[in-house]
Parts: sequence; C-alpha cells; structure tokens
Amino acid sequence: MMSKPKKSSVINPLMLIAAKNKPDQESVDKIHMVVLTALDAAKRGKCPNGLANTLTEHLLVGVIMWSKMGNRPLYDRAVAAWTAMGKACQRPTELLDLTTTEYQAIRHAMQYYLRAIPQLEVGKLTSLFLEAQRKLAA
Repeated sequence: MMSKPKKSSVINPLMLIAAKNKPDQESVDKIHMVVLTALDAAKRGKCPNGLANTLTEHLLVGVIMWSKMGNRPLYDRAVAAWTAMGKACQRPTELLDLTTTEYQAIRHAMQYYLRAIPQLEVGKLTSLFLEAQRKLAA
C-alpha cells in the first residue's frame, strides 16, 4: 500500500513575500466596484441574490476584520450593518431592497471597510475572506 506524500514544511519565500504585499490598485478598484454596485442596487430595490450575497460576504469580512483588530467603534458599526442586512434579507421580496435606515447603516460601515482594504496585506485579506466564507457556509 502506498503512503500519502508528506506535506512539505518548507515555506516558499516568494509566496511569503506576495502575502505580505498590499493589494494592487486594480484589485482594490475591483473590490470597491463590486461592493458599491451591490450597495447601489440594494438602495434602488434592484439587487439580485448574487449581489446580495456579495454584499453580505463583505459585511461579514468587515465584522471579522474589525474584531481581529480590536477596533470596537468600527466593529460596532459593522455589526449594526450586518444586523440591518439580516433584517433586509428576511423580507419576502425577490430582490434585496434596503430601507433608508438599513442603507445608511450599511453604507457607513462600508465606507470604513473600503478605506481599509488597500492598507491590508494580501495574506491577511485572503484569510479574512476564507474565514467569512467558512462562517457563511456553516
């Protein structure tokens, strides 16, 4: 019987350097565009499930990020936005449609979140997204 190959404990230095880099401007712009598009669609009551899921994922990344950084005021804003999103998602509508209050809470949290993205290391950002995806799948 063949045994499984052992995982290498050698760290690829190029991968380590790449993980420590900040995201490039094109990547940051793409994140900003998708979040702002989803938020705008939700404000107008024209946000399909895919965009609503994207917005939900980014909100959870924000909650996790501020929690790990120990930033209580921004964590509280992100949780308020997460709560508003949950309330909006419970309404029996085909498209996500945010109330003015829900929109304001989410927009305010997203402003701080989007400003933080260019400052994060790629490795940290990736781990935040992976953690959010695990939590959403549970």
